Amino acid sequence: MCDAWTLESRELSAKAVDVLIFIPLIPAIPAAATWWLPWERWIPRKVPNKIIGPYLLYCTFAVWHFRAPWWLVGAVALWGIGVCVIAVFDVRKARRLTEARHWPTAEASVLGIGQTRDDDGFHVTLTYRYKVSDERYGGSESFAFIRNEDAARFEEAYKERTVTVHYRPDKPEVSVLAHEDIVVGEKSP
Repeated sequence: MCDAWTLESRELSAKAVDVLIFIPLIPAIPAAATWWLPWERWIPRKVPNKIIGPYLLYCTFAVWHFRAPWWLVGAVALWGIGVCVIAVFDVRKARRLTEARHWPTAEASVLGIGQTRDDDGFHVTLTYRYKVSDERYGGSESFAFIRNEDAARFEEAYKERTVTVHYRPDKPEVSVLAHEDIVVGEKSP
């Protein structure tokens, strides 16, 4: 009787482990089922890559645990690694923007504005030129929009305008736009 009880508890334990591994996958089910719908394109934009990347790596473990085909495990793993790499660059960019708040500023002229469209929406790129110690430097920065009207409004507001840039004191060719001066959305200047 004791041996039978132990065997049954091991089987229950394995089922409990399966349930515990499966529970965190529940939010992925509706996202995976509706990713192709045009109104569901918000998911990659609203959930940060630093959360999606590790979650995809967890999904890799889960599909491996449930004995999915090797190609599916590999595809999910590559996807998760790719998103994690993007997250590292996002964190570096955010850190650079935070550091840039303490860098000196310069007035920059907007040289041009370009707009591109892809599956995720519209991207407006501001190209600017600024001067530090009688040397001219240039830079560019992109802004993402979901609606074309917002992108067009932003483009019109910043065409042929001056903006403030923060530049790195030891490397003046490294610059970022002063985001406190850039208004994205309804209240563009």
